[in-house]
Amino acid sequence: MLKDKMISKLFDDKTCFLDPLFVFGIGIAYAEPLENVQTSVLDYTNNTATVKLTWDADENISYYQIGCVSCFPNSVESTSENSIIISNVTPFPNGSTGMLYALAYDLENNLITAKQIFVNLNQ
Repeated sequence: MLKDKMISKLFDDKTCFLDPLFVFGIGIAYAEPLENVQTSVLDYTNNTATVKLTWDADENISYYQIGCVSCFPNSVESTSENSIIISNVTPFPNGSTGMLYALAYDLENNLITAKQIFVNLNQ
């Protein structure tokens, strides 16, 4: 009986210790950079497009690199803003879909996230 009370008391003490950690940890949401990327085709002429990309600002990101995989030659541009306009975006052969990518780097130049972005250039 004494052993059961000691175990119960020990468990209650640990629970009281862990409760604040559990309560404070609930409801905290960390948004991932580049979670919400929006694209707009500004112009599409002669199989070449100008595309505007925008995303949610993140104070923990120092800069972004946006590149075009479907373009020939491949291209990469950098910005510290939360939008960029990419020119000369071309689709994959025999289609109208272009493929871009976005990379987000933190204040120490560590890659935080990468995202593939498919764009229908006929929009």
